[in-house]
Amino acid sequence: MGKKLALSCPHCLSHRVVRNGHPHGDKLQFFCHSCDKYFSEDAAKGYPPTNIPYPVIAYLLYFRKRVPEFSNMREFRRFVSQWLNCLGIKKGEVSRQIIHHWIKNYEPDLERIISFEEARDYCRRILSRIVKDIPETVKKDKTIPHTHVLKIIEDIFGRDYSQDLIRRDRVFFDELCELVSKYNVYCYKSVDERLGRLAKRPFFARS
Repeated sequence: MGKKLALSCPHCLSHRVVRNGHPHGDKLQFFCHSCDKYFSEDAAKGYPPTNIPYPVIAYLLYFRKRVPEFSNMREFRRFVSQWLNCLGIKKGEVSRQIIHHWIKNYEPDLERIISFEEARDYCRRILSRIVKDIPETVKKDKTIPHTHVLKIIEDIFGRDYSQDLIRRDRVFFDELCELVSKYNVYCYKSVDERLGRLAKRPFFARS
């Protein structure tokens, strides 16, 4: 079965745990010799069972908590659908019922179970695998310059919110810039059109 790991069983808290392969798709499974029960890596970390990987849901919920615009369910659904599509997890729109389920069941304990940085790093690992699978001949550099990204974020959320977020949570603000710059996750906001409109402003043209 393999060697013992520095991992505790979520059922009995024993450390007599060994790897047991990947019997259910790509999810690594473990076996506890103390209580003779099997469990997944997610269960060992305290993640609730979900169809979409829990760290991805957590990442999205962190955005809902920190971006005022996402108190609007329609705007949050669009963000969720676009990001899941970007990660290659789900095509099409996510239903209101599913998102309400996430908010009700996962948001209250979010920070206790997983940090924003852990959720962010999980998503970045998925993106890195996707990028590796894209042939070099079809890769395109669509990165938006950082100074333009700052103007776009100010235009979307307001200057006061943007400056407050920089002071209050720079890690999250940097991730917000990353989404707009590298992945155009706010494409539904028509980034190209927004850039064209902002370019007409004197302060933007000089940047």
